[in-house]
Parts: sequence; structure tokens; C-alpha cells
Amino acid sequence: MKYLRHPHAAAILIPAILVLMARILFQGFIFPTELSGDEAQYWDWSRDLQLSYYTKGPGVTLIIAFFTSFLGDVEFGVRLGSYLAHALTAVVIGILGSQFSGGSTRVVWLTSIGFQCVLGYQIGGSLMTVDMPMVLGWSLATVCAVRVVPLARENQSVFGSLTLMGAALGFSFLAKYTALLAVAGLLIGLWPWRKVILAAPRARQGVWLGSSLFLSGIAPVLIWNAQHGWPTIQHLLGHIAVPGGDSGTVSWTEFQVEWPVNYLLQVLALPGPLLAITMGFGIVAWKRGQLDRPLPELRVALCSALPLLLFYLLVSFKGETEGNWTAGAAAPLLPFAAIWIDGRYQKRAMIWLRGGILLRSSLTLLLLLTLPWSGPPISKALSAIGSRAKIPLYRVQGHREFASEVRRLALEALGEAGATAPIICDYYDRTALMAFSLPNQPMVHCASVQLGSRRSAYDDLAATRFTVEAFSDQDLILVGADEQRWREALSPSHLIELGTALQRERTRRIFHARISSPQTENEH
Repeated sequence: MKYLRHPHAAAILIPAILVLMARILFQGFIFPTELSGDEAQYWDWSRDLQLSYYTKGPGVTLIIAFFTSFLGDVEFGVRLGSYLAHALTAVVIGILGSQFSGGSTRVVWLTSIGFQCVLGYQIGGSLMTVDMPMVLGWSLATVCAVRVVPLARENQSVFGSLTLMGAALGFSFLAKYTALLAVAGLLIGLWPWRKVILAAPRARQGVWLGSSLFLSGIAPVLIWNAQHGWPTIQHLLGHIAVPGGDSGTVSWTEFQVEWPVNYLLQVLALPGPLLAITMGFGIVAWKRGQLDRPLPELRVALCSALPLLLFYLLVSFKGETEGNWTAGAAAPLLPFAAIWIDGRYQKRAMIWLRGGILLRSSLTLLLLLTLPWSGPPISKALSAIGSRAKIPLYRVQGHREFASEVRRLALEALGEAGATAPIICDYYDRTALMAFSLPNQPMVHCASVQLGSRRSAYDDLAATRFTVEAFSDQDLILVGADEQRWREALSPSHLIELGTALQRERTRRIFHARISSPQTENEH
């Protein structure tokens, strides 16, 4: 209860609780949407828990498995973990703001509300992906690292902070591997105080236990990869388009200037352009000593973000990047924006700037909370004025209708056997969406490797792995690719198109097939 009597408790807790309640009410019950492809994939993995998976650690699947175990395999059960991770991260970032507030409650309010304004977190908190759990661990580790510095200077024990920092980084890594860049950043940030920290009471015990907890977070991924030939390394190398990766290579001569330009635009878009610019002004003001308080510990928050931003800037010279790759960087930089705004709070420019940030974020949050209701008319209005901008409703709508149409075509072709005929899809997220959306949520199989695409996590899961031999002499329903690709991949003895169904605003072809086993072919 003593934490609730903290002078900044209201500023830290109220925004987090209000947004969490709104998410549960509106996104959970009043305006629910279907799962996106990534969410469905992680849910499908959670039905076959492993030490790790091809592209991700086990963190998000464990969270999904926990909540669906008592809420059921429904959208709310899958997403509740992300709602809570967003709320907990909001509290942690409020605490980070309090650490730099110098007693100013307004700085804490600005930091807490600023977190709710980050566009990437508004979207990430609405979907059960790896981003919010990763950001939660990253942010908590940053808070602990910042706390270590004043404790060490005052010759107080740093054991608890160092231990919790290691545990938080291990948790973050289990969700997303870019947490390794948080480790590098926080060590760089703490470097100037290393002697003071190591001389503090129980510092070495904290370093050992924190390191052990972090290594415990890494261990499942390392063990699984060692058992499977290090496929995750191949996947990560594929992201940076170098030899040994699973996505081909890109030479420096193939460089396109729009890659780093798009990356910089993504960095601005993740928090929202106005908030990103405000963070930048805050960082520059701190470096120039223009803030009201020197706050040397802000170095830790800045270094928490910089390695991630610089690493993906370098990656952008090798290929295209994705907007959520730098998700861990926005949260630690929010206090820079809050302190900078606080020092100029009454200036007219600041009033307009705060208003612009709040207006954009309020409209975005309202759109996300009411997406099935507000999305269609907004999309229609954008089309009417000739805008190329689009609300991607197709990502979270129409999957059940698609699955129902596939099942209907299968029943028409095979009778009652069509209800249990194995379904083989051409792509991993289509596989997951079919599995989640079909009645009784059967195991659906992915043939992306056989069709010439890269492997997926489905190739490592015994229940969903597809091989031609295992499905010989069975009636199969094939979904997604065209007839030629299926014939070349499977050499079916029987292949007939049953019809088409619409998914993600594209027509998908549905086939009935049989694959003869070698023994059957010899008999003929």
C-alpha cells in the first residue's frame, strides 16, 4: 500500500488503468476483431509448447497458453496478455518518468500520457504479438539500470536492482531477440559509473544473480537451436540479407536510397511524428545542458535506445526494414520529451504541440478501440477523396467467412468426410488463421517448403509438419496456391479445383487432391 501513497502514484497508475479498462471493454467485448495472421500463428504454436521456435522465443506462446487455459481459445483469451503487458509497461514508464522528475508531478503525467500517445504501442497493445512483452521487459530493465546509479552513489545495496534488471532482460529476450541490443545499450549507459556500482553493497552478488537470470532467459532458445541446427541464426541473417540467411542475399551494389529513408520515416512514425520530434528536441537540449536539471542518469535511458536505432539504420542499407523493429527504443526516450515540454509548458508553441500530439493519439486510440465500427466509413471516406491511405481491416476481418467457405466446398466435394479432411495451406499465417477460425480448431498444415518458399515454425512442430509421405492416399483440401504450383510440389494423382474464396481482399483457390504413395503407384 505504501506505493499507492507515493506522490506520483496517480500520474503513474491512472492513464494505465483507464486505457486497460477501455481495451478490455471495447476491444474485448463491444467491438472485437478477429486475430491477425501473426497472432493466430503464435496461438497455434501455443498448442505445442516448445523451448523455442524458428523465428521467435517461447515468451509470447507461454503468455497465450496461460490465458487461454482458463479463458478458452478465443480472441480475448489470446489478446489479454498484450492488454496487460501494455498496461504494465505504462506503469513502468511512469516510474521512469518519476525517476527523472525532480519532484515535478507534471513530468510524470507527461511521461505517462506520452506513453499512451505512442502510435506503435497503441497498435501493439491491441494485438498479441511479441512487441509489448518485449517492451515491458526492456522498459523494466531500463528503470532498474537508472535506479542503480543513485543507489551506488549513496552507498546503498544495488542487489535488488541488478537482479531485477537481469530477469527483465531475460524475459524481454524470450519475447524478441532484439532485447540483446538493450543489454548492450544499458551496459554502455552504466559504464561511466561502473567503479561506483561495483563498489556498492552486494553489487557483485547482484551482477552474478542478474546475469544468471538473464542467461536463464537465453538458455531455452540456445538449447532448442542447438538441437535443430541453429535455424534462428539463419532467420536473423536473412533479415540483414547476408550469406547464410533464409531470405537470400543483397549486395552493397544493390543498395536503394529509399531503404534508409523509409527506415527514418518508420522511426518517426512509431511514436508519431510530433512526439518523435519532441523526443529529439529533448535529447539535444540535454546534451547541450539546456534542461532545468542536469540529470546525468538520462544517459542510461538514451543508451537503452541508441544501439537499437543505430543497428537497424545499418540494416536499412542492406534492405527494407519494418516499422515495429525499433519498438524497444521509444519508451526509454519519453522522459526526454516530458522534461523538455515541462520546461516550456506555458509557451504558445508548446500548447499547440501538446494539442497536436493529444489529438492524433486520441483519434488513433478511438479508431483502434472501435475499429469494426469506425474503420469502414473512414476507409470509404479516404477512397472518396482519392487518398492512397487505407485502414487494413482485412487483416482482422473475414477469416471466419473464408474458413467457412473452405469447409463448405470440402463438404460439397467429399460429403461428411470433408469435415475431417486434412487442410494444407500454402503460407504459414494462412495456416494459422484457418486453424483458429474453423469449428473445433483442427490442426492445419503448411506446405510452404514444398511450394518453394522458406521454411516456417510449422516444419518443426510434429502435429503440423507436412510431408508428402505422411499424407499419401488421403483426401486433402489444398488452400492458396495455384494449380501449377501444387502439381509441381506434390505430384498429385488427383487434383481438381473446388472453387475460390475471398481472403484479405484477394481470391484464394481451393482444391481437392490425393497423393499416391510409392506402393500404390507400383501396384498400378
